[in-house]
Amino acid sequence: MKTGFFKQIDDSAAKGFISISLYPSNNDNVLLEFRSLAPNWKLMENLKSNKISEATFVKEYKKQLNNLNAKSIFEQINFLSSGNEPILMTHGNKTSFCHRHILAKWFEEELGVIVEEFKIGNVIRSDGYMKKITQKSLFENE
Repeated sequence: MKTGFFKQIDDSAAKGFISISLYPSNNDNVLLEFRSLAPNWKLMENLKSNKISEATFVKEYKKQLNNLNAKSIFEQINFLSSGNEPILMTHGNKTSFCHRHILAKWFEEELGVIVEEFKIGNVIRSDGYMKKITQKSLFENE
C-alpha cells in the first residue's frame, strides 16, 4: 500500500488509485473512493478556517480512525484494488499537512506494515507531515 496526491497521477502503468478525500478527484484514473478514511466535513472545515490547530486536527482524526478496525479496512482496500497495489490519494501535496500521513502512520502502528509514498518511497511521517528518508553515503565522512 502507498499514499499519494492526485497531481502525481500521470499516464504511468500504476493502477489501484483510491480516493480518501472528501472532495472528488476529477481524475479518470481514480476509480474508487473510500470516504470512511476521509476526515469528517466539520473537522476539515474547522482546520481550513483556522478554528482548530493542526495538532487538534491530528487528535480528532486519530479518534475517528480508532473507531475503525485497521485490519478490516486494510483488507477491504486490498480487495477493492483488484490485485493492484492500493494507492490512497488525497488533494494535499508532498510538503503540506495532510491526513494521508496520519492514516499511513496509523496503519503502520496498528498492523506493522510499511506504507510508502507514491513516487517518493520510504518516508518518515509525523503529525500530518512527511519527510523523505535519505540513505547516508558510505563516503560521507571522508
